[in-house]
Amino acid sequence: MKKVRILQVPPIRFGLVLGLINGVIGMIVAPILLFTLGAAATAADLAIAPKLLGIPWLFAGAGALFMPFIHAVGGFVFGVLLAMVYNFAARWTGGIEIILND
Repeated sequence: MKKVRILQVPPIRFGLVLGLINGVIGMIVAPILLFTLGAAATAADLAIAPKLLGIPWLFAGAGALFMPFIHAVGGFVFGVLLAMVYNFAARWTGGIEIILND
């Protein structure tokens, strides 16, 4: 058994990893967004369903197309900020301790 402490996380590297993960999530969310927008637009008998008259389908399609890129950029920015906060907190608390098997 070996104890290891994580005292610092490189912000740019962590931002890249989190941006990649969020980009994949964006590829999963985009078809769901298009499907739900299509279902909402075709539901004519529901009074509470939005008719999407003011929103052209071009914007919905472009939003779904760029969803992975938007998620990736947001994940990168959030990852960098999160790593910076962790590095600051690890200085005060000593970091996270992990026990590894040899």
